[in-house]
Amino acid sequence: MDAINVPGFRHEMQEGRIERPIGRRFILAFGGFVAAGLMVVTGRLIELQLVRGQDLAEQARANKTYPILISPPRGIFYDRNHKPLVENAPTFVISLSPALSPSDEAFGEVLGRLTAILGESIGELAEANGVRAEYADGEELLVRSAWPDEVFAASGELRTAVLEIKSRPDDFPGVSAVEAGRRQYILGDLSSHLLGYVGRPSREDLENRPGVRSSDIIGKSGLELWYESAVRGRAGEKLMEVNASGEVKRERFIVKAAPGQDVVLEIDAGLQRFAAATLERHLKALGRRAGAILAVDPRDGAVRALASFPSFDPNLFGRGSPPEELERLLNDPASPFFNRAVSGGYPSGSTIKPILAAAALEENIIAPERQIYDPGYLSVPNPFDPARPTIYKDWKELGWVDMRDAIALSANVYFYTIGGGHRDIRGLGIERIKIWLERFGWGRRAGIDLPGEYGGLIPDPESKKIIRPQDPLWRIGDTYITAIGQGDLQATPLQLAMSTAAIANGGTLWKPRLAKAVIGEDGVITQGLPSQAIAVNLASPESLRVVREGMRQAVSAGSAVALNDMPIAVAGKTGTAQTGAYSKNHGWFIGFAPYENPEIVIVVLVEEGTGGSTDAVPIAKEVLYYYFTAIRNAQLTATE
Repeated sequence: MDAINVPGFRHEMQEGRIERPIGRRFILAFGGFVAAGLMVVTGRLIELQLVRGQDLAEQARANKTYPILISPPRGIFYDRNHKPLVENAPTFVISLSPALSPSDEAFGEVLGRLTAILGESIGELAEANGVRAEYADGEELLVRSAWPDEVFAASGELRTAVLEIKSRPDDFPGVSAVEAGRRQYILGDLSSHLLGYVGRPSREDLENRPGVRSSDIIGKSGLELWYESAVRGRAGEKLMEVNASGEVKRERFIVKAAPGQDVVLEIDAGLQRFAAATLERHLKALGRRAGAILAVDPRDGAVRALASFPSFDPNLFGRGSPPEELERLLNDPASPFFNRAVSGGYPSGSTIKPILAAAALEENIIAPERQIYDPGYLSVPNPFDPARPTIYKDWKELGWVDMRDAIALSANVYFYTIGGGHRDIRGLGIERIKIWLERFGWGRRAGIDLPGEYGGLIPDPESKKIIRPQDPLWRIGDTYITAIGQGDLQATPLQLAMSTAAIANGGTLWKPRLAKAVIGEDGVITQGLPSQAIAVNLASPESLRVVREGMRQAVSAGSAVALNDMPIAVAGKTGTAQTGAYSKNHGWFIGFAPYENPEIVIVVLVEEGTGGSTDAVPIAKEVLYYYFTAIRNAQLTATE
């Protein structure tokens, strides 16, 4: 094999190369192998095309691709210090895609098995998914076309049902059991009227809200509803290929689900918790049925706390609570779902008097130093029977009072006089009273970012014709009782909070706001929500100064004297509004602090209590003390 010893070796080729010619037997064997392969392929093609072609074509047509939507996690609500007020706790969601069942008969069997393990009827499942009424409870419900493309079955702690579905997939074609996020409200019932709650769409939601599916989780009330478009996110989508037997053959994502945006609020979680708990504790101790509390920053209209009692636990709607428990809440005569802070209209009682005082000064009705004698009543002569004058009572005889005294001591006779006029004082009259109340934000919605806000009512001759058709004539007495916040007048706690803030800050009426900003997934602000002034210079600085002095005097020596031992100077006004029922009066307190440079306004309402001094002031005192000893001190420490 040495190249040197091989005759005829070609030296231009690589030395050491060995060559051997291919034999004939090998060529024949290789040719036979190729021929056999070609015969197998040809036979297989003949089988697929001629023998089984029709059958395979039908199977191919039976394979279908379905789009499946993927729900995104909802955005989080944070307080002003970026503490979460809600979380997305893990839970299970079971849903059903009717199209993934191979036939109507198979779909009906799946429905039966699914409702059996969930403990509900097919009719109940149909109602929850907005199935059209014409299908009712008959056999039509077992037809796939009667149902939406995706049927929500249940959500919550469903581990037993999920295990059964996962362990028997052949018995549940088209049924999906996946982990999802359940809303967990950290403050529970202490924030229910603020944050609201989420739930499955009702039939009305499915009909009136475009893009909402029966399996969606949507905001039903509160901030969850108001900021639904921001916190809901964008659903993802994937394509699922299923064969004729209902088996999933392939999945492919088209659009990735985008989580909802977060919302940073102006609410202080600590103050919200304390204010709501204090309101509840006092009302229960007093045996009162209901009430509301608000805390607002008068410098920009930011709402720091908002609560209404009775309330409800919003977590009930995401953990599969017994229907009896939800039914009890819905039928509760105290209406726990009613947000009294923004939706409740009440006669304001004497809390109207600071606005009337400012109006009287601005309209030159009376000088602040002029005194009016208050004998405990106002007597109006009867032109038809001089011996029987009409008497409008005060709560007690107060003697000579000027404007500051009248605010501090809540002198009804003084405000009867400047409101409707008496003797040589002509009074504002109902037209100007209405103008000035509207100027301070009464009689219309304040524009808070919560659903269901009530605009209130300022009575006048035209509205009385509608409200009291049996007695449509407007009399001087109607003006008198309106001037002290009684009669048909209705205002909300929110309206009182914002008008009090305008007095405290020197004349700027702010639009109330709960949210500060909407934050995207990357932490960037996608929507800033700055403060917005509705009106400025509502009254002259001198007029508002006199009103504030009267409100300060109400604390130092008047109807709110229980607040005089606070560590900071407080100004305020109590109110007691008659309800028409004996010894049942709405108790009010409005106030602000510190007196010199106000940074918080507080409004407390106690429904059907005794009065503002006895019922509302103690609640306000605790909340103000907490704010200035806990919240404010913590802020100052953090700043330092």
